[in-house]
Amino acid sequence: MHSNLHIAYAFIAVLLGVIVIGLTALYTMKVRDLRRRKAADAYLAKHGDWFTYVLANLDGEEKVYPPPGPMKEDELRVVQERLIGWIEQFRGEQQRKLIALCEGMGLVERQLKRLDSPFEWVKLDAAYYLGCMRSHQAVPGMMKLLASMRFGPMVFIVGRAIAKCAKYTEELRDMVHLLLAHKKEAQPLIADILAESELDCTPMLETFLRSGDPDRIRLSLAAMQKRPLPGSADRLFKLTAADEPDIRQEAARLLLKDPAFATEERVRKLLTHHDGEVRARAARAAGAYGLAGCIGLLRSAMADPEWKVRHNAARSLASLGEEGFAALCAAAETEGGPGAEEARDAIRKEMKRRELAASGREPGWVPVREGRGLGYEPFFGQKELLTER
Repeated sequence: MHSNLHIAYAFIAVLLGVIVIGLTALYTMKVRDLRRRKAADAYLAKHGDWFTYVLANLDGEEKVYPPPGPMKEDELRVVQERLIGWIEQFRGEQQRKLIALCEGMGLVERQLKRLDSPFEWVKLDAAYYLGCMRSHQAVPGMMKLLASMRFGPMVFIVGRAIAKCAKYTEELRDMVHLLLAHKKEAQPLIADILAESELDCTPMLETFLRSGDPDRIRLSLAAMQKRPLPGSADRLFKLTAADEPDIRQEAARLLLKDPAFATEERVRKLLTHHDGEVRARAARAAGAYGLAGCIGLLRSAMADPEWKVRHNAARSLASLGEEGFAALCAAAETEGGPGAEEARDAIRKEMKRRELAASGREPGWVPVREGRGLGYEPFFGQKELLTER
């Protein structure tokens, strides 16, 4: 009995000791953080006039000089953070002046030495700062670091730093190969990293788009969401026949997104594609771009087994004038099952939209109900159409 009490007392004592140690550690960290912030504010105030001088001379032709006198390690770190924030904010000559200032203050050299550290976390920290300062000298070291790393979020930090520092397309290409070698579905993130570079990635992306490697094709397609590749329409159309569903669907989306690429001939072919998602996009594009030559295929699409295809085909027919509206009405009468219901729903919405638009017109304008009556009354009654909701 007494031994059990002693054990319980000992356990409580140990637990209280752990709690006290934990609270002491938290308090110490809090005090240290407050001191660090206070010191940072003091350094910023100390160099306030110099920061004003830097901003005032970024647009001039004169060189911007470092602050006078030596600086402590923490003080240099605070100044570095402020300059890096400005480098990311400004562009052009202003950014180049700030980068030259960092080099003149020895900040780049300091981080280059840290890049040779035996500890990976120090290398990663140095790579981040070197990327912010656009140091081309750091590219070989960062490339070596990237090649030695296992896949994880940190590889993209190094990749982004390389993209910011690279001066040659070959360096970007090597960085992309290292990231793709992990065989992870990170193409959208890699495309976002390439957008950080000041280099023109168009030739490289065109090469990837015409390659037979699915990963590189996916990267090019992801990059084209923000940066379209000129003259890529024929290649995109060929990629709609790719074996990989995601590639052919993304190629169709990009192709049909641009009215210059979405010609009537291409849309007609995609309307008979074996992939339902591609057919659905083509059906929507036919109406969006007013391709009246596709009315026959859209009429056939009203019997498509995919709901999305029927839905888009009905909306497109409703927007393609009298001929399209007549085809939609014919589908509402002759198609059985879901196709007829989609057609009727599209007609109801179109009639309601046009009647609302007509209510704001001048009295001499012919109401939509009268103008469209000839279009749908041979198939089913006007009252039935407008009241079925």
